[in-house]
Order: sequence, then structure tokens, then C-alpha cells
Amino acid sequence: MSIVTIPQHNPDVVELPTAFDEPHESIHSGQIDYAGFDNNPALKRASDSLGFGRVEASAINQLRVNPNPEHRAALHDRTVREACDKFDRSLAEKFDGAKAALLVELSSVEAALTTKAGLKSNPIYVDAITSSFFNMNAEKRMATLTELIEQCDGASLATLIAAPLFITGLTAESRDSIKERLFRRVDPKGLALRNQLNVALARLENASLASLPMRAKLRAGTGDGAWRERSKAAAARAAADNLARR
Repeated sequence: MSIVTIPQHNPDVVELPTAFDEPHESIHSGQIDYAGFDNNPALKRASDSLGFGRVEASAINQLRVNPNPEHRAALHDRTVREACDKFDRSLAEKFDGAKAALLVELSSVEAALTTKAGLKSNPIYVDAITSSFFNMNAEKRMATLTELIEQCDGASLATLIAAPLFITGLTAESRDSIKERLFRRVDPKGLALRNQLNVALARLENASLASLPMRAKLRAGTGDGAWRERSKAAAARAAADNLARR
């Protein structure tokens, strides 16, 4: 009976497979449009951070299967692991910076829209406005609301937004639509930018969550001593192939 010996140390067998075919689709610069918004710096920064994540993840994925020919398995694993460590830090910095920039820009755009719309109630007319709306029927309320928006009467609309629903008689849906409709009336371009900033924040968050399992896959199999298990597995496969050919 032949004896198969599995080597305990084969530094030339690396066999780190690719972690994935492509990085997750959410980690892509094309997820966030900035060119359509006058190359807004905050949107561009968010787009660039996603592009960075995709490029770096792809590079590490290729590094896994393309070791330096002068590196032994343990060194290659460490090289990949250190690249993952650096990527984790850099990606967190990029995403955090992009998110902060988006929030600052969103606050600025919201403030500009609010000012342009004149959304500041006049306390002198609060009681008159709320009581008038309370005494209207539903159809009249909707017609008056539309009229106030067309007139860009931000002061009256601010009162309706702030007042409790049981005082104005408005539905929650009607009240919540006021700001969006008024902003569209006074500055449709500013509103589109505000909405895109919110989209960018959501997509950046999605990409951040999607990066967690992606980065885990990039790091998989690179722990201390992991090469030994791969070496044993490779030797066992080779022995099985030899036996099968006999």
C-alpha cells in the first residue's frame, strides 16, 4: 500500500481565490449624478468616494490571485491583509467625509429654499389663518391651499405647516406636501438639488452597508497561518489525483 504524505509546509502554494466577480453594484461612481447638477462639489465628492471604493476593491481582488513571485504564501497573505486594513481606513475616511459634505450642502440648500419661499409665519395672523381653515370644507381647504402656493404666500403656509392638524383641518398628507409644492413653485432647480442630495445620502449609506461583506470577502483566507491549511488541502488534492490516475 502506498503512503501519501501531506507536507506541513509548502510556501509556494498560495491559491487565494478571487473574492468576487465584481464589487457590489451600489459601490460605483455612477450611482450619484453630479454633472446634471452643475458639478455640485458635495455630490461629486460622494460619487468619487464610491468610485474609489470600487477601484480599490477591484485592485485588492486582483492582488489576491496575483502574488509577487518572490513572496511566499505567508508574506502574500500578510500583504493582502495589510492592503485590506488600509482600504478599511481609507474607505471610512472617504465615506465619512462625503456624508459630512452632503449634510452641510443639504442644510445650506434647505435654508436657501426656505428663505426664498418666505416660510416664516407672522404671529399676528396665526389665529385668523388657522380658524379660517378649520371652518372650511375639505374642497375649499384644498383650493385655498393651492391658491396660497401659487401666490407664494410663504408666511401663511408656514403657519399651516406648524399648526396642529386638528386646528387647521388639514390632512397629514396635505400638510406634508406644502413645503415640496412651494419649493417647486419658487425654485424648481433648488428643489431638484435638495432631492438629489437626499438620494446621494441614501445611496452612500447603502454602499457603506454593502461594503461590509465585500471587505470581509477580500480579507477571507488571509489570517495568520491560513496558508498552511491551503497547502495541506492542495497536497491532499494532488494525492487524490495521483491515486485516481493509478
